Amino acid sequence: MLIGLLVGSSACAPSCGRAADRLASRGFERVVPALHKEHSSGTRDLILLCHRTPEKVAMGQFKLDNLPDGRVDLLARCASAAIFLSHGVRRNTRLWLTLQDQGVALCLDGGAARGMHPDERTLAAALKRTLAVEHGAMRRTDTDNGWTFHQGGLDVRLRELLPPGRMRPLIQLHEEGETTLQEAVQLASDGAAGKDASDSDPVGVVLVIGDQLGYTAEEEALLAHQGGRRARCSPKGLLTSHCIVLAHHALDQEEARVQP
Repeated sequence: MLIGLLVGSSACAPSCGRAADRLASRGFERVVPALHKEHSSGTRDLILLCHRTPEKVAMGQFKLDNLPDGRVDLLARCASAAIFLSHGVRRNTRLWLTLQDQGVALCLDGGAARGMHPDERTLAAALKRTLAVEHGAMRRTDTDNGWTFHQGGLDVRLRELLPPGRMRPLIQLHEEGETTLQEAVQLASDGAAGKDASDSDPVGVVLVIGDQLGYTAEEEALLAHQGGRRARCSPKGLLTSHCIVLAHHALDQEEARVQP
């Protein structure tokens, strides 16, 4: 079994829901973008592979008072782990929630994130609004919040994020990884150091994470074909949201090591 997503959240009470809706509409006033120097390491693209996602979730037809239904709570939890810092957001990070069975993906771009708090309900509400607009609802100002809808699964994402001629490191988090996450990040950094120093668009890293079902044989083949390096976070199976935090930690540490 690969990286695990475990059951955990409970539904919010109606009063909690109304408060969260008000927070979602006002936005996270205290959040300030991280300093622009963060971009010196390039964009971090985190691809979360989601399997057996119900069609109603892809259509945005889920209840905010019952986020565990369809495991929307886990999607929101991973979004929070991917984007938020303490009173800040990671402007150089994009999270791709790739719903493999539905052939679509939802992207949360930290550089465009607006009007959100790091709690699960507020993030799920923003995701729901984005999906509603995609399926015919009227566009509102609060749908310009950093979430975007995209067609295609992992194969499409890899073609977009790993175009020929642009050598971006690809790391696949895997419980049976041949190397540790820290070692994989350092190897990726050393490889990127060989780029033309005059290139003003740093390559960044593409990191793929499986859900509790791991990876299909087709997904494994796609990642291997693209030269993905399998890396392990821990000798134990961890929550996917925790793996995201550990991945950011490893990348932050490497960034601090190579920057003056």
